[in-house]
Amino acid sequence: MTPTAPSPARERFRLRITLVDSEPEIWRTLDVDGALRLGDLHDAIQLAMGWRDAHLHEFSELEPHPDTRALPQVGRPPRRWMPGDQVADAEDGLAFGGRVEQLIDEHAADVASVFAPTDGPIYYWYDFGDSWWHRIDLIEREHVDAPGASSPPWARRVELVAGAGRCPFEDSGGVHGYAEKLDTLADPASPEHAEIAAWVAGVIWPEPLVLPFEADAFDRDAADRELQLRFEVASDLSGLIRADGDGLVDEASPVVELLEGLPAPFRAALRARLRAEGALAPVQVETDAATRMVRPFTWLLGRIGDSGLALTKAGWMPPTVVHEGMTELGWLDDWIGASNREDITWPIRWLREAARRFGLVRVAKGRLLRTAAGTRLQGDPVGLWRHVAVASVGRQRSDAERMAVTLLAVEIACGRAGTLSEFGDAVANGLDLLGWSQPDGRPLDAYDGIELIRDTWHMLGDLGVFGAVSRFARSGDDAPTTEGRAFARAMLGIR
Repeated sequence: MTPTAPSPARERFRLRITLVDSEPEIWRTLDVDGALRLGDLHDAIQLAMGWRDAHLHEFSELEPHPDTRALPQVGRPPRRWMPGDQVADAEDGLAFGGRVEQLIDEHAADVASVFAPTDGPIYYWYDFGDSWWHRIDLIEREHVDAPGASSPPWARRVELVAGAGRCPFEDSGGVHGYAEKLDTLADPASPEHAEIAAWVAGVIWPEPLVLPFEADAFDRDAADRELQLRFEVASDLSGLIRADGDGLVDEASPVVELLEGLPAPFRAALRARLRAEGALAPVQVETDAATRMVRPFTWLLGRIGDSGLALTKAGWMPPTVVHEGMTELGWLDDWIGASNREDITWPIRWLREAARRFGLVRVAKGRLLRTAAGTRLQGDPVGLWRHVAVASVGRQRSDAERMAVTLLAVEIACGRAGTLSEFGDAVANGLDLLGWSQPDGRPLDAYDGIELIRDTWHMLGDLGVFGAVSRFARSGDDAPTTEGRAFARAMLGIR
C-alpha cells in the first residue's frame, strides 16, 4: 500500500461523523486533508467506524428522511456523490422520479469542494438495505501554514481525533435491528440467544465474540493505526512489512499470506486484533520450556537411534516400543484399550506421522530412520521447537489444511480459550472469507473446520500448548500458556 502525497497548499477539515439515531451515540471525529477525494473519505469512514465495506454507499446533501425530500426545491440542485459505476442507475432513478439533483463521481470531488458552497452538514449513506446514515458535520477548517494555525503543523492526510461506541454488526437490520440483537445477546435466557450469538460470532470474525458484549468498546489508537497504514505509511499488502521494516516477518510468513488473502476490511480487523492481543510480539522461548514441549519428538528421535528402528512386516513400530512411548510420555494413564499396536494407538501413530511429515523421520528398507534434520535437531530443543512450529503450517497435507492451521494459530496466538468445535467454527469463518467452500459451493461450517485442524489441535495439546493436562483429561476450553502462545506465533512466521 503506497500513500498518495498530500497537496502542497493544505487545508485541514475537522469532521464529526455521527451514526444517525444511534443510542448511545456512535461517532467519530476525523481531521482530513481538504484535497482528499470522497472515494478516499469513504475508505476513511469505513476504517474509523469499523465497517467491512460490504455494501453500496453514497454521499449526499439530502437529509435521510423521505418527507423532507418531498418539499419543493429552492436554489441549486442538491448534490450527491457516489462511485462512478453507480451514477447511471442514479440518473435512471431521477428520470423516473422527476427530481433534479447533481450527481457527481466521488473520485472527481474532494472534501474542500464539498464544503465550498456550504458548511454542511452532508450525509454518508452505507448499505441501502439496512440504511446506515451518517451525519457529517464540519467542525472547523484551517490552512495548515496560516498564521495562528495549529503547532506543530498538521502533517497527516487523515487522522482519527476521537470517537465513541463500537460499530454495529453488518447486516444487523439497521439501528433498531442492531439494538434488538444487543438486547438478545445480553439475555442468556432468551430463546434466541444461542442463535444470535452464533450469528454474531460469524459476522464479526476475525474479532472473537466475548460475552457480556461491550457495545461501547472502541479502540481509537487501533483504528487510527489502520488509517495511518492506509493513508500515510508505505507497506506491503499485508500491512506487516513496512518500507522501514521491523524484521519480525517476511514475505513467506504464513500470517502475511493469510492477511494478503483477506478482503481489505477484514485484513484491517485482523491486523488490529493481532496487535491488540500481542500476537505479533517477537518469539522467545527458554530452553527448559522448549525441552518440555518437544519431548514427544525427542523421545521418538532418541528411540530410533543412530541405526534406526526395525519395523514389523506390516510397517508398524514394534509393540514394545509403542507401549514404552505411551508410558514414558505419560499418555498411558488416560488411554483406554491396548497400547502396544501402533495402528490402533492413536497418540503414537499421530506422533510418528507428524514426525514424518515434518521431515524428521523416514522409512527405508523396513527401518524407521532419522533424517539429517532429525539427527541435527535431536540435541537442540529450541531449534526443534522452532522447526516443529514452522512445519506445523508449512508441511500440511493440502492448501486447505495449511490455511486452516494458520487460522488456528491466530486464535491460539491471541490467547483464545475454546473447544475444538469453537476453533473449527472460527477456522470455517476465515476460510469462507479466503474463498474456500464445499465442492458444491456450499459454505464451510464448524465440522469442516474441525476436520481440517483436528490432528494439529491434538498435537498442540500433546506439546503442552494448552498446559500440562493430557489430551484425554483436557476440558477442551483450556487457555494456551505463555509458551503455547509463543509457539503459535512461531507457526505464523513471527521471528
